Parts: sequence; C-alpha cells; structure tokens
Amino acid sequence: MGLHMGSRKKTVIIIEWFAILALIITAVAAGIHLKGRTEEAGNMISYEGSRLVLYEGPKSLKDATAEDLVSAGEKERNFALLHCTDTKVKVDGYDCYVYDTNVNHSRAWYPNYMPPQSRTPVTYFDFEGTAKIEVSVPDRAFNSVKISPVSYGIKPEVDKAAKTVTFTITRPDNYTLTFNDSPERALHIFANAIESEAPVKSSDTIKYIGPGEWNIENIVLEDNQTLYLAGGAVVHGIVNASFAKNIKVEGRGILDGSGFEGWMGKTAYIPLKFDNCDGVTLKDIIVLNPNAWVCSAKSSTNGVIDGIRIISSRPNGDGITLQSCANYKVSNCFVRSWDDSLVVKNYEGSSSCISFQNMQLWTDFAQSMEIGYETNKGQQAGVSVSDISFKDITVLNNFHKPVISVHNADDAVIKDVAFQNITVENAQMGSGDGEEMPYLIDLNIPKTSNWTSTKERGQIDGVTIENVKVLSGKFSPSRIQGFDGTHKIKNITISNLEILGEKITSLDQGKFETDPDTTENITMK
Repeated sequence: MGLHMGSRKKTVIIIEWFAILALIITAVAAGIHLKGRTEEAGNMISYEGSRLVLYEGPKSLKDATAEDLVSAGEKERNFALLHCTDTKVKVDGYDCYVYDTNVNHSRAWYPNYMPPQSRTPVTYFDFEGTAKIEVSVPDRAFNSVKISPVSYGIKPEVDKAAKTVTFTITRPDNYTLTFNDSPERALHIFANAIESEAPVKSSDTIKYIGPGEWNIENIVLEDNQTLYLAGGAVVHGIVNASFAKNIKVEGRGILDGSGFEGWMGKTAYIPLKFDNCDGVTLKDIIVLNPNAWVCSAKSSTNGVIDGIRIISSRPNGDGITLQSCANYKVSNCFVRSWDDSLVVKNYEGSSSCISFQNMQLWTDFAQSMEIGYETNKGQQAGVSVSDISFKDITVLNNFHKPVISVHNADDAVIKDVAFQNITVENAQMGSGDGEEMPYLIDLNIPKTSNWTSTKERGQIDGVTIENVKVLSGKFSPSRIQGFDGTHKIKNITISNLEILGEKITSLDQGKFETDPDTTENITMK
C-alpha cells in the first residue's frame, strides 16, 4: 500500500482500516517478519501552494508527559520514542508532527553503561520553494534563540510573550533551534526535498513499509534489494546485510531502537550494519535511539551514504563508522552522537578513498571526526589508511574530546588526509571527563592505548588542515606528537585557522603541543 502525492490541489488522504490489511499483506509478501502492528497508519498531507508534504506520526505513540522528560537512566523511566507535546511546529500554517527522542547531556563515561538520558524534540517534512516555520514552546521562557547552521544567517521573529519563534527557509537541509544557549530541549528540524518516483508498494526487489508503527526485529537484505521506509513510518528494529551487493535503504521514515536494552558491553543491535558488501546506498532515513553504534560498514566497497539523520544517546553510540572500507562517499548527513560522530578505522584490511562532505555534527561525547585509534585490529601486513577527506563540515557543538583527530595506535601507515572548510559553532572540548584530550586538533601516535592491537607503531604522513574556524566557546589547545624518531608524524600543513576571531599564524599562538623529536615538517600559514 503506498500513497503517490501528485495532486495539483490541496489533498488530504487518510489511510483507512482496510488499508492496514493491505499493508500487512504487502509486507509479508516482501519477506518482512512482523512481530506486531500497532493501531492505524498515519496521515500524509500534500499542499500544492507551497509544495509541502507533512507526515502524520503513528497514533499509537504515547504523548510525552513531564515524567517522561525527567533525566534518568533508561531503566528508570519510559525510554520509548514518544509524541512531543511541549514543542509545537507549524509549517505554512499547518501542524507538523513532532517526536520526542532520547539524548544525553552527560559528558563522562559510566562504567555501568547507564548514563542519565534526557529528551529533545525532532520533526521532519518535505518542501519545495519556501517554507514558513512557526515554533511554539508554551511552557518555556526564553531570552534567546539560535538557528543553526548560523552560516545561513536566519534571523527569526521572536515573540517572547507568546513564546513563539517564526522564520522562513528556502532550501532543504537540517536546522536546529537552541534556546538560551543551552543544549536542553534543542529542536531538530529535518527539511527534505520533495521525493520523486518513490516506491509505492513492494515488489520482487523492493520491501516497502508504509506509514504507522511497526515492530520488525531484524530486516536482512540480499542482492539487489531495496528497503523503503515511507514517511510516517516508525520501524522498531534493525537492518543489516552481509556479503551482499547493490542494496539500498531509503525513504522518509524512522528506524528506532528504543525497544532494545542498552548493549551493556554485550549485545549491540546496530540499526544499519553492512559487512563485506559492495554497492550499499543509504539515503534520507532517520535513525533514533540505537542501543550502541548506529551506522557501520566493515570490509565493504563502493558505498553511498546520503542525507541520513542520526541521533544517539547511549554508550558507544558512534554515528557513522567505516572499518576497512574503500570507495565510500558520505554526504549531506546530520549526526548527533554520544560517541565519535564520524570514524574511519581498520578492523581487517586497509581503508581508502573515503570522503565526508557537507555534514552537520553535534557531538555530545567523544570526537567529531576521527581516524583511528584502531588502524590494524586484524594484525595484517602492510595495511594503511589513505585518501580520506572531511570537507564542508559544520560542528554545531563539540562537548568532550577533539573536533579533528588522527590517531594511530597500531602499525598502519596513515597518509593523504584532508580536513577542509570546518566550522565549529560551539567548542567546549574538555567538558566532563574529556580533560584528558581537551584538544581542537589532535594528531597522535600514542605510547600506550586501550585500543592497541600490534606491538609496533606506524606513521602519520601527510595531513592537510585548511579553513578551520571556531566561532564560540573555548580557545582549546591542540596536539601533534608522534611515537619516536622512527614512527613520526610528518608533512602536516595547517592554513587559515581562526579561533574566536583570532587568525592563527604560528603553533605557539594556536596553543599547539608538539614534540620535535617525533614530528617533521609541520607548516603553519
């Protein structure tokens, strides 16, 4: 059962009860095992005037109460994805469904894997042209509001008495509203372009999941299959594939892991996991409440990750992690993580030709962009990490450890790495227990490490860091330190670095901690 919104006039389509049976039959025919289907599917609305598509959330989701918003461990309160009730969003005058998902404002590691969890509102819609957004927070007083990315220069109309914020957007992207310069209850708005030629039903190669709330523990994809999550769908479960080729996961729906207990160092239910695959495309879906890592690929090639949105809050909640992969393009994504946001490592063989571009990151814990530490976990001969780039990255917040890091705790060679056009809106490195690595930039071959697999060390050779700007927060130090005179960090170029309005032209001015015995040819300009 699918809905094609091609009408030229205002159209409201409500999926009736007879359509639910069709949805179930379609899913079963596609080979999807349904453990449960709750209540009716949602409404989808298309307004021709502004080319706007809104997606009604499942009616079965519980309304969030004050008790649900209390910061507490996941076993101490309701951890499920909820319908948000204290933040209202209208788009072009029409109500937009808002979810309440879990986030984590603690900046320290919890050995029991049970840090306190908070909540934040999330909404999404599709549009073309312009969209006027009105946000109402009737229960909250605020003195200021920031709309990120700040580079867009959006100046909202603010009515403090009515507790509303109104602004207009002209391009599909991810927008975040922060009130009173606090991360508490920040609103994430995921504004998509309108889809064209989206699937409307299942077929031999397409697994289609329509609007509504679905309990599907595990969806396994095989060669040449596409999983499509329609707008308004919330799927409680995970998606994975091994030794598969030419597979896709796409759509406007939500993949939610709140039903899985936190992994506790034992069992990780990774929402998007693809090992030994070739030709994986992930596009546009939203992933919330994973029980550990979020989007992972190992020993895979020729991947595309485009426009997915991730919010994690539990330990080891790394955003996008690529291990021993080659030829991956990651772009246009939003990652808010409670562990490293973007990661490249070697678990088996080498990593090469991986690019991250036009990304928005909010790193609640750990690091925003990291290579390493594990660069030869498989203990193979002659491995390397090469041709890796991070370009046009906006870091909304970095609260804990470095923004930019290249770490080599094994014997691989790391070479040809570029960080270009990086904007940090709020730098708070060193918060919580992040004081051990409170750096803006950290290039390091450590003497000892919890993540070392080989006795020997390798090198870091050829890193370009260009056009990095820190807009607010701390003037944090940076570090460039190798292992010894043989295992060095060398051929490093840093140019156009600006911290809190100050152009940095020397290592001393930038508070760089360097070791002349283990580094070579560091250029600052």
